[in-house]
Amino acid sequence: MPLDAVVVSALRAELEARVSDARIDRIFQPEKDEIILHLRGAGENFRLLFSANQNNARVHISTVQKENPQTPPMFCMLMRKQLNGGVIRAVNQPPLERLLEFEIDAVDEMGNIGRRKLVLELIGRQSNLILLDGEDRIIDSLRRVDADISSKRRILPGMFYRFPPAQEKQNPLETAASAIPELVASAPPETRADKWLVDTFFGISPLVAREMCYRATGETSLGFFEMGGAAKTRFAEEVRDLFEIIQTGAAEPFMLLDRGEPHDMSYIPITQYDDKFELVRCDSFSGLVEAFYMERDRALRMRQRSHEMTKTVSAALERIRRKVEQQKIEYEASKNRERLREYGDLLMANLHAVEKGQKSARVVDFYDPEGGETEIPLDPRLSAQQNAAKYYKDYNRMKNAERILEGQITAGEDEIRYLESVIYELERAETDRDILAVREELQHTGYIRQDYGARKKRQPEQGPMAFRSSGGFTILVGRNNLQNDALTLKESRKDDVWFHVQKSHGAHVILRCEGKEPDDRTYTEAAMIAAYYSQAKNGSNVPVDYTRVRYVKKPPGARPGMVIYNPYYTAYVTPDPELIQKLRT
Repeated sequence: MPLDAVVVSALRAELEARVSDARIDRIFQPEKDEIILHLRGAGENFRLLFSANQNNARVHISTVQKENPQTPPMFCMLMRKQLNGGVIRAVNQPPLERLLEFEIDAVDEMGNIGRRKLVLELIGRQSNLILLDGEDRIIDSLRRVDADISSKRRILPGMFYRFPPAQEKQNPLETAASAIPELVASAPPETRADKWLVDTFFGISPLVAREMCYRATGETSLGFFEMGGAAKTRFAEEVRDLFEIIQTGAAEPFMLLDRGEPHDMSYIPITQYDDKFELVRCDSFSGLVEAFYMERDRALRMRQRSHEMTKTVSAALERIRRKVEQQKIEYEASKNRERLREYGDLLMANLHAVEKGQKSARVVDFYDPEGGETEIPLDPRLSAQQNAAKYYKDYNRMKNAERILEGQITAGEDEIRYLESVIYELERAETDRDILAVREELQHTGYIRQDYGARKKRQPEQGPMAFRSSGGFTILVGRNNLQNDALTLKESRKDDVWFHVQKSHGAHVILRCEGKEPDDRTYTEAAMIAAYYSQAKNGSNVPVDYTRVRYVKKPPGARPGMVIYNPYYTAYVTPDPELIQKLRT
């Protein structure tokens, strides 16, 4: 579900307790729609992230260090000028609106303290971050909204700020418990109970509305006409209890996990899915929001940035797949060449009986065990001997074609596996540098043209991902195919242990032994990491091959990341994302 108003309300209370009287030390804008405030307060330093992303708008304390552009955007420089050194005094929210207002005492260039406000609107595609002066006049915003974008509400520098229009619904904070049974009783019979709850009261998400219906009736979507009097009474009681949680601020942070990945979140326990999803209570709403949004936000941004490369690689992949399929058809046809040689032999044995100009010749087939006759197609422009020579030539051509096609098909299938591995690299890219490394790899392999005229900015080299096992051993993970090659073939010792998911695309994983023999738990953790950084990350009992580095070889002319290995062992593991993140250094 989106970040609903009740979660925002609980988040506001948490953030106000944490950020009140905190000083703004630094301000960064790592994304075009994202601002991070580095704060100092109560003897600690921490980061407050604001995102006005149209799909993942949110605010929370951030535990993740993000890369920043070398040149700060204009809005970031304006924020630094207006807010650097300022102190957050309060965090406000209009009742059950998806909007937070941060009041900040800032010092201007003359040393005078003035009030500023930072307003985050969490309203889907209209999400925005707006900086106001002490009179609620707009200084600027992440997204400027002029009359061409919206005729009802403009967000432009110099204009007075106005809250978004209020919804024409009832407020759960102002609804008395005694009024709820009467409201339920007067609901239109044809209306679904969950839809009625969403349409009647603002701040109620569809997920929570379905949960109320499920708790009362055992069904997530049921019309009032399908409910008996007892079911309606139970539904009214569930709604009353929900409103009491909202009114008293008794919300709790819950996450629904689908095989370890965030699926949904709520402020009450969700029971409607039975055992389909795992229900986990988080330590805080800020932690809940970060855990829910960060991975999907990263994946979305990386997909957007790698879109053109993915498009190029996908087109090349589709082209080589079609080519290989055609080659396989030709290869199978080449296996039927023996009949061509037999036609040549039969014609040579019957030269006296075949005249030029015939379109076919019927002769005794001495290759037939029963001694029957066969019809041989002829080119009427050629003599019998010339037709025989043509059949021999076609036979030899197809004989050579089989050998050539076999090599081409093998090379094509290798190329398909390589391109599939590049698409996987783009899918798991975590940073801009990861994407840049894939671009360099594609330029190296000739899929993207080298831009020799462009002046390249020197990017700091990014090493492999590093982990520390429970037993104290270092585990390294390649970020892309070129790094996989370097890590395995150049930077590892012969006695280190190499891991890779079996028959699937994934990272090369190296367990550094340092002259010691790792314990079984370390082997298991390294195998889990190899499974997690592969296409099988969401699977269970994933087969992971492992062997000493000395047994891993790269065939001559092989694509980046492609190796062969023998002997090897296979471990079957189920990745544990939480454990893997704890091991990462």
